[in-house]
Amino acid sequence: MLIIPVSDGPQRRFPCLTIFLIMLNIGIFIYFQHSEQQKYMQAVSWARSSGLLEIELEAYQEYLQRRHAAIPDFLYDTKKPAAIFQHLIQDDQFQSALRQQILIPPADPRFADWSPKRKIFEERLNQSLSYRFGYSPARKKYLGIATYMFIHHDIIPLVGNMVFLWFVGSWIEIGIGRILYLGIYLITGAFSGLAFGFIHPLSQGPLLGATGAIAGLMGTYLLVYGDKRSNALCSLGFCSRRTTVFGWFLFPFWVSKEVYLVANFPDTQAVAALIGGLLAGISIGLIFRTNEKKQAGREENPPKPQEATSPAATQSIPLLLKQDLQASNNLSDKEAADLREKILVALQKEPNNPNELARLFHLDKRNPESDQFHKTAGKLLRQLAAPETYQDLYTYFKEYKEVSRIPRLQPSVMLALAEIHIRSGETARAARFLLLLLKQRPQYPGLPSCLFRLGSAYRKQGKEERAKKCFQLICKQYPRTIISQQAEEMLTSPYSIAVR
Repeated sequence: MLIIPVSDGPQRRFPCLTIFLIMLNIGIFIYFQHSEQQKYMQAVSWARSSGLLEIELEAYQEYLQRRHAAIPDFLYDTKKPAAIFQHLIQDDQFQSALRQQILIPPADPRFADWSPKRKIFEERLNQSLSYRFGYSPARKKYLGIATYMFIHHDIIPLVGNMVFLWFVGSWIEIGIGRILYLGIYLITGAFSGLAFGFIHPLSQGPLLGATGAIAGLMGTYLLVYGDKRSNALCSLGFCSRRTTVFGWFLFPFWVSKEVYLVANFPDTQAVAALIGGLLAGISIGLIFRTNEKKQAGREENPPKPQEATSPAATQSIPLLLKQDLQASNNLSDKEAADLREKILVALQKEPNNPNELARLFHLDKRNPESDQFHKTAGKLLRQLAAPETYQDLYTYFKEYKEVSRIPRLQPSVMLALAEIHIRSGETARAARFLLLLLKQRPQYPGLPSCLFRLGSAYRKQGKEERAKKCFQLICKQYPRTIISQQAEEMLTSPYSIAVR
């Protein structure tokens, strides 16, 4: 059965980056690694014909005798040089002792013959992609931390990793975006390699595969989507159905896959990389989860603009300053400049005083297309974008709109103007402000709640079709939030929730 994640946002996203990563891993395996075994066998054959195998095998037997360890019988079978060399290479402590010239020191008669042959053998090994771009802590090839996660040594681990990269990666890419998704893949993959190097600093054999990076994606996926339902298209080829699934349903299958790989491809070193990637992904998931809770709290309780400290802040500005503002229109340029300086001095003491901002607004209105006027108007309107000053906000907005061809409205002002129109029943005007804000700042705090109130206002006016579209927009734009759950309830049970 094919499971395809489906975007539940307003813009249908396709997991292009996930497909690219899958094709990249498969392409490297097919086009670059098809001759890996051949290059390795050529290096081993050269080691046998040059006498390097006999020198190192003799040193290994001495090494085991010093440690009072049993010597495996197959080490005496020189007809299997590949198996012997593989065993020698996988013994990290033996390889470390060789590199440090402890087992074959310069004073040893074998050193003059062994040292140049060993260098040639290393060069032949490095011709293979695995040794050149895989991560080997003992070889100090730190570039491999960024490249090992795209190289696989066997088709079974490749297929298993790519299947779960499709499932988990697609949901993360659709949910949080391509840039963050790629960052998680690379960061958790690199952390996985570092964890491998920390646990196995003497490892000679290269670490390969995307297991650590995918473990990191799985950790992030579980924290972000584990307890949530996501849309998916389940297809059997001849029939398909769109449904919702819990995020955690993938985890048991992933664990089973990893257990199978460990049992059939025994490499205990890779377990350290797996655990390191999973822990890194869980840490990133915790960050996303914390930010999501904070965002949900801001949406339910949007912050109010800072209130002015002046006692006159709650008074009606048009009535309070009517005579002063009319007089400012008759001032000369010099008088206006002097008055402006006095107002700026007053604003230095009380930056949010709406009375002084209103006086400055009328002075700067003498040049309505100047940047200074737009700046002053924006600051005044932002200061008035609170429920107790909605009347003054609307008055100055109309005046600003009359004198300026294109008003520059800030998100808090657009949200407040939409609230004003919703309260007055002018839902069409409120919708224009909210759609503009949705286009510019879709995640602005308070916008989901205001959209919900707009949908409720539509329903109160009997405009059921528009109310339905409004609630559907909330569900698509803000999935898995409290406000989207309320919108879903309004869609399924239209009169089960009181109009807010």
